Amino acid sequence: MPTLRHAVLGLLAISVLIGPLTGIAQVVTATLPAGVQPFGVAVNATTNTIYVANECGSDPTCSSPGTVTVINGANNNTATVTAGDVPYTVAVNPATNYIYVTNVCGNDITCVSAGTVTVINGSNNNTTTVNVGYFPYAIAVNPATNMIYVANYCGTDATCSSPGTVTVINGATNETATVTVGYFPEDVEVNSVTNQIYVVNNCGNDGTCSSAGTVTDIDGTSLNTSTVNVEFSPYYAAVNSVTNQIYVTNNCGNDSTCSSPGTVTDINGSNNTTSTVNVGDFPYSIAVNATTNNIFVVNSCGTDLTCSSPGSVTVINGTNNNTTNVNVGVSPDLVAVNATTNQIYVANSCGNELSCQSAGTVTDIDGATNNTVSIAVGTAPQGVAVNAGTNLIYVANFQDGTVAVIGGNTVLQLTNVTPCRLVDTRQPDGPFGGPTIQANTTRSFPLPQNTNCNIPSTAAAYSLNVTVVPHEPLGYLTIWPTPEIQPVVSTLNSPDGRVKANAAIVPAGVSGAVSVYVTNTTDVILDIDGYFAPSGSQTLQFYPLTPCRLVDTRGSDGPLGGPRLPAQQERDFPLLMNTTCIPQGLNPLAYSLNFTVVPNPSGQQLGYLTVWPTGEMQPVVSTLNNPTATVVANAAIVPAGTNGEVAVYAYNTTDLLIDINGYFAAPGSGGYSFYPLAPCRVLDTRANNGQPFSGTLNPPVNVPASPCGPPLAQGYVFNATVVPSPTLGYLTLWPVGEMQPVVSTLNAYDGFVTSNMAIVPDLNGMINAYANGTTQLILDISGYFAP
Repeated sequence: MPTLRHAVLGLLAISVLIGPLTGIAQVVTATLPAGVQPFGVAVNATTNTIYVANECGSDPTCSSPGTVTVINGANNNTATVTAGDVPYTVAVNPATNYIYVTNVCGNDITCVSAGTVTVINGSNNNTTTVNVGYFPYAIAVNPATNMIYVANYCGTDATCSSPGTVTVINGATNETATVTVGYFPEDVEVNSVTNQIYVVNNCGNDGTCSSAGTVTDIDGTSLNTSTVNVEFSPYYAAVNSVTNQIYVTNNCGNDSTCSSPGTVTDINGSNNTTSTVNVGDFPYSIAVNATTNNIFVVNSCGTDLTCSSPGSVTVINGTNNNTTNVNVGVSPDLVAVNATTNQIYVANSCGNELSCQSAGTVTDIDGATNNTVSIAVGTAPQGVAVNAGTNLIYVANFQDGTVAVIGGNTVLQLTNVTPCRLVDTRQPDGPFGGPTIQANTTRSFPLPQNTNCNIPSTAAAYSLNVTVVPHEPLGYLTIWPTPEIQPVVSTLNSPDGRVKANAAIVPAGVSGAVSVYVTNTTDVILDIDGYFAPSGSQTLQFYPLTPCRLVDTRGSDGPLGGPRLPAQQERDFPLLMNTTCIPQGLNPLAYSLNFTVVPNPSGQQLGYLTVWPTGEMQPVVSTLNNPTATVVANAAIVPAGTNGEVAVYAYNTTDLLIDINGYFAAPGSGGYSFYPLAPCRVLDTRANNGQPFSGTLNPPVNVPASPCGPPLAQGYVFNATVVPSPTLGYLTLWPVGEMQPVVSTLNAYDGFVTSNMAIVPDLNGMINAYANGTTQLILDISGYFAP
């Protein structure tokens, strides 16, 4: 069987510069289950139904027939339709509400028989099978004539030693006709206005593939053909039916050895004359915005023939064939256009890293400005389709068997939650209880299904407090959306086996689940203090503040000072009284805080500390733990209680510091929404034999220029980890351009590896770090705040 066209995974870590965040807000609003190896995606905008071809159906061994996942766009409910073997591409006829799925191996999983097309009746999901040629890779529909065209890579010959064919299916009767085309047809496209069909023949008229490719032009009325010469290794075509121009990507350009940049052949549909446009390296897929007359060419390797750089998109002005280059992610695959909003979506199989060690991304290109935004999706995204009517984008994540739903004009904002315990593996066995997580294993938790905390299925990300109760020293714990690839980041460490907590904002995966991996056996507790969902009447935006110390009980007695916290008694802090940190007139509904406990008396173990909104019952959660009587910090998003106060309970006496870096309130001027990212390592000072630093890190951290490539934003969400040598009094993070604030992000007096979440306001993409001591520093990013 010929190799299916799936994105090539890269090898090296490298930076992807995304640039400033501008244009329409875009985030993943849901991740839906599909089958094994989903690839082709098509939308029927008339019925608001989405169809996803799963090459291996529900069988990871790929020894059973494939399936099609049918998504109801109104409520994201799914159904499954059985197809043939290795279903690959999907096409919809919106006029008849029939869906056509190419099965590369027909009804024979060994792929020694001819292929088939599964015809799905969109009204009831009943199916009919139509026989076609060998290895049908591509399909296109002409809704005007109700004819369907299937490109058979090997024609009528299973050995692929004869020219390819196109099977023409009459949509009214399912009767077929066969048209001979060139060798190894890769794609087929239709101009429904002229009733011409264009077939891209990868090897032209030469079965040895030593000649340039061709395009077979089929007259839809007579099925007569003509041949148009293009250049080497053409893959995809796109048609502008308004201008009657056809654009063909030539993967190897004018060089049979593929050692020169690629090209696009521009075919005049009126007379089949051609012109050539130079593009990037290894151009692959292509799409047209007929409204703006711009063409978007995905270059798999950007402008680097060695493929050691990210990909790019060449934007061709259809009026004069002038070009502009736009950088995208790594191993870009397929592309889709929303002509209504003039937004272009490119699926990057390897996200922003050539190492392919993180989830994939979709690059959204604003067609008016060519500005870009990177959207974190699942693992190895490839197929992408747009429903212009709902402004939703559907992305097939090939490796993890899911579909990401992107809201084309959607932002995520906070909804307050009274702190609540979602998971405690110390409890009896159950979906949110035991058993203990064993060493080097992963466990997933479908958080919205825990009815105790009332987290809706619409939650797209969670504000969690993660606590470990290790049974032995714990190397690290990582938490991420289910079932994406495990990212190369850590959420917390407990190398001495102590009880330890760390805050994290984690995107929701399929069924709202998150996955937890531990290197060593431990119990895990997950508490929630808020979630991020598409904006609504009760959602809150983030308003950054200069990091500032609100409370220090080591100071003189007062509402925000001493005395120290007594054991097992509630103390309420009227945070709004500190007008130095929180200017008068603000109305915070939740705070972004950092809590630090300092044992008092010295050597006093704390046990745990709990924070919640004043006026409510004390919840059964913990904000931080300090069983070893050292200085410990942890971040938390805390809803504001009565008169804006927060309540604190300490199991044993302790001093407490509370620092603020922002607050959440009703949307308005100066407020920002949350954009999740695939967890990614922005900085690791240990890399390349890097030495520990002391004092102010030089140079500062250039976040947009990191391997993660987030845009300029108004605040970044980091997990900061220090590896002290030997000890670290404190670490402070703050934006370049402001004075160093009198706050701390974390402490490691005892010299152990220590982590803490930090929401750091941003002015220009540059973040300062100050170490009171000597340490290595690791910064992992999970999202940012922006308009």
